[in-house]
Amino acid sequence: MFITSESYQGYALDGLYGADQRCRSLAAKANLQRPLTFRAWLSTPSMAAADRLLHSRGRYTLTNGLVVAQNWDELTSGTLQNPIIVDESSQTKEDYVWTGSLPDGQPALGSEFCGEWQEDIGFLIFGGLGRSLETDGKWSFFDQGGCDLNSSLYCVEQ
Repeated sequence: MFITSESYQGYALDGLYGADQRCRSLAAKANLQRPLTFRAWLSTPSMAAADRLLHSRGRYTLTNGLVVAQNWDELTSGTLQNPIIVDESSQTKEDYVWTGSLPDGQPALGSEFCGEWQEDIGFLIFGGLGRSLETDGKWSFFDQGGCDLNSSLYCVEQ
């Protein structure tokens, strides 16, 4: 897993596919193994992050080797072993993160998901944000943020 070194406006992600492509591109540039398997921890109203990602029985680790969770159940329990503050090149980065997801991977209903992460639909449109420094449920959902904000993504190897 990693937090992206780059930040993006919520309405400019080009949807779930575009967010996944950003994860894959950064993984490839960092020479991570299997870069094409990375996907963004991101939900829309009709597609939960939990339904888009494999539920691994193995550990979720950061690119520097620190363990985030022992398995999917621990990842989605609302408590992480370490915060997700390491990018694809193993550099430390703290940021707000576009997720649209509760810690269990379900859509954060009440969020506007920045027009499903692809539409600049005006002012006062919001998307769900996590906070990378957090190890409780706020890692995935901390607050709503304006879709014109620049925030990172979480990328998870499949």
